[in-house]
Amino acid sequence: MPHKVLSAVTGVLLAVTGLTQADAGVMGWLADPFATDGGISQQPGQPWTGPSKLPTIPDAHTLGPAEQDQVWSLPQLTAYALAHNPQTAAAWDSLRAEAAGVGVAESAWLPTLTLSTSASRRQSASTAGFTVPARNSVNPNLTLSYTLWDFGLRSAKTDAAKAQEWVAGFTQNQEIQSVAFSVAQAYYQVLGNQSLLLADEKTVAENQKNLEAAEVMHRAGQATVGALYQARAAMAQSQSTLAAQQQTLLSSQGVLASTLGLSPKTLLKIHALQLTQTPPQLHDAAETLMQSALSANPALQEARAQVAAAQANVRSAEASGLPTLGASSSYGYLFQGGFQPGDTWTVGFTLTVPLFTGFNNHYQVRQNEALRDQAEANLASSRNSTESTVWQDYHNFQGATAAWPGARSGLQNADKALEVVQAQYRVGQATIQDVLLAESTLAQARYTLIQNLVSSYVALAQLSQAVGMPLGAQKP
Repeated sequence: MPHKVLSAVTGVLLAVTGLTQADAGVMGWLADPFATDGGISQQPGQPWTGPSKLPTIPDAHTLGPAEQDQVWSLPQLTAYALAHNPQTAAAWDSLRAEAAGVGVAESAWLPTLTLSTSASRRQSASTAGFTVPARNSVNPNLTLSYTLWDFGLRSAKTDAAKAQEWVAGFTQNQEIQSVAFSVAQAYYQVLGNQSLLLADEKTVAENQKNLEAAEVMHRAGQATVGALYQARAAMAQSQSTLAAQQQTLLSSQGVLASTLGLSPKTLLKIHALQLTQTPPQLHDAAETLMQSALSANPALQEARAQVAAAQANVRSAEASGLPTLGASSSYGYLFQGGFQPGDTWTVGFTLTVPLFTGFNNHYQVRQNEALRDQAEANLASSRNSTESTVWQDYHNFQGATAAWPGARSGLQNADKALEVVQAQYRVGQATIQDVLLAESTLAQARYTLIQNLVSSYVALAQLSQAVGMPLGAQKP
């Protein structure tokens, strides 16, 4: 609105006074003397370039020569991520800030001491017509004040600050668990993709043997050209799958590096997944884990801390509407030109009684009571959500481990079946379709076993996050 008024005034002045274009430029400068429109484009369709100076983007962490050659385990990757991932750093800084907030609240229990000094030079004329000589004066003053009684206001604010520190602490614990789970999930994904790449390489090698056998049979007149084309098509398909899996592995390696606070192009060396090993085992019952989560899950503990903070805020709002009693004392010394210096001092008590604040305190209490009730409802919801998540993750894990024996048996039988069909094909007792079907079944069995084994470890890590503490053996 002020800009529109100034523009209108400028137009009137130009019309009435007949100012030149140069004068109009001066008036335009008056409309925007600080050139705030300088960075705005002339048309709405043009992008905004933003300020010329912004904080620099921090560089990603890099690995040293020894770390680049290191073969990393999951605990080592997790420890590195917790030390270098920005999420954990931000949560830690938030906790430090809330801890300082406790100090701010505690400071209200101590007196305040203030030193002020005023210096002036004064000259005045009297009513009689002569001038009073100028006088210089300096007046240093020291004031001490302390709140004697406030009906629990300081105590409530201190409790609220401590509860907020608890909230920040449990939030940090959540971030730690979240980063640890992200590392585990990315780690197992890389393990799985490495194993799938090896499985695809085996499939290519098997299809290469099938193609060579089909070519031999075709030259000997024992296989049709259609069988040869089918073998070539299977070979091309397996090579295409292998090329795609190579890119998938690179993608998952970039995700793992990012969870560690590293550039996605950083390649980390990890051990290969052994398909002969059994999936992790867990001997705790679901009910036991649900009970453990009530005291270990950081999200649930944060909800409890939020209730404590809301309760303290209600007490603070109630006390803010009550009287306060304070004591104060001051001592000053006046230096004034033409007079002898002298000291002044005061000692007194102040009773403050809020009689009417426009219902401000009344509505502050009502607002904080509603927020307290909301925090209590959120706590109940968090409990239900935590128990439900633990229950679901527990049975997801049990389902993954229960499917492993069948997947392992399926791989063993598919491997033997391919050997039999290949032998039959060489003597003319099986067709190329039989060989390709057996090979496809074996490839799918490899995929199923790898995915089942990786899923069991991911499910265990997810269950550990839901409970709030490590469970079982999470290292394959």
